[in-house]
Amino acid sequence: MIKKIEGLENNQNLEELELYDNRIRVIENISHLTGLVYLDLSFNRIKVIEGLDTLVNLRKLYLVSNRIKKIEGLNTLVNLEILDLGDNRIRKLENLEA
Repeated sequence: MIKKIEGLENNQNLEELELYDNRIRVIENISHLTGLVYLDLSFNRIKVIEGLDTLVNLRKLYLVSNRIKKIEGLNTLVNLEILDLGDNRIRKLENLEA
């Protein structure tokens, strides 16, 4: 089980990253992965959507079954086509302006 995102320093050209079904609590150490197109962090323990500001090429983001309460931190993801936040603790749809 992975508890922390780390060890990706030499993977700047990475386009897809799947770290689902782990024990990750914080989205961190991926800001340098600017070529990332697909990110799946579903089934973890993430509470806040953060650390994604530089991932402007991201098209698919999966954060299913985490502990997220508020939709935030997505403003710079201008190429995002798919966002899945199912089975979280979100009570109000907000901050999803195109």
